Amino acid sequence: MTMRWKLFRPFVSFFLLALAVVGNPLVALSADGKIHLISAENPGGLLEIKNDDVVGAYPTFFGEASNRSGVSIDYRIVPWMRAVKETEHSDNLLLFPFTRNEERENRFNWITPLKDEPICFSSVNAGVDTLEDARKLKRVLVWRGSSHESFLEKNGFGNLITVANVDKVIQILKASPDAAWFSACDQLHFLFDQESYGISAKVGTPVTNEAIWLVSGKSLVPKPELNKFVQAIDTLRKKKFLEKLLNEVAK
Repeated sequence: MTMRWKLFRPFVSFFLLALAVVGNPLVALSADGKIHLISAENPGGLLEIKNDDVVGAYPTFFGEASNRSGVSIDYRIVPWMRAVKETEHSDNLLLFPFTRNEERENRFNWITPLKDEPICFSSVNAGVDTLEDARKLKRVLVWRGSSHESFLEKNGFGNLITVANVDKVIQILKASPDAAWFSACDQLHFLFDQESYGISAKVGTPVTNEAIWLVSGKSLVPKPELNKFVQAIDTLRKKKFLEKLLNEVAK
């Protein structure tokens, strides 16, 4: 090795290291120290954009976690299927509220549960309180690709219609009284008790429960900020803070 190369090598090593840092998206994207949350609008006081602000029970919940942890957060609000796809292929987005099923299990990192959520049927025509009641209907609406869909399929439902947005649900329920929607009880109450879409529907008693989660794509590398934020969420979950917020919205 020549003396010239010995002198020059430290500068080459520094240059390559600097290039690696600049070109590494994980390093670049973590530089702001923020938690980047992504979801879709969820009407009825859960998650909405009003006057360019993200408001509702979920933003209040995450805002409290941010205050307790000292970690800043921001939001990206897009259509639901786009939110899922972006999260799966991102190294810095956290998606909520998400539920587990076999198809999703290995595609995401399951960061932490947010709450246990009861699941109900709702119908314009009559209360649907059991799986047997729902089997007798002509149609049962369910979110496409959701754990709710998997649950009903495992229970032998052959009358499912998968949907991707609330407008489609309302359209079908208005046109077909012999139909029910299977979703989170909280969401159903918010939509129908407040008649947000000009339709009144009866929400049945819960038929099952499941945890809803905060998740990331598989390429996310946990940072100290995320650990602090998750610890704050876990503390709030034990206090049922999100449930209290949802109950306030429902009044």
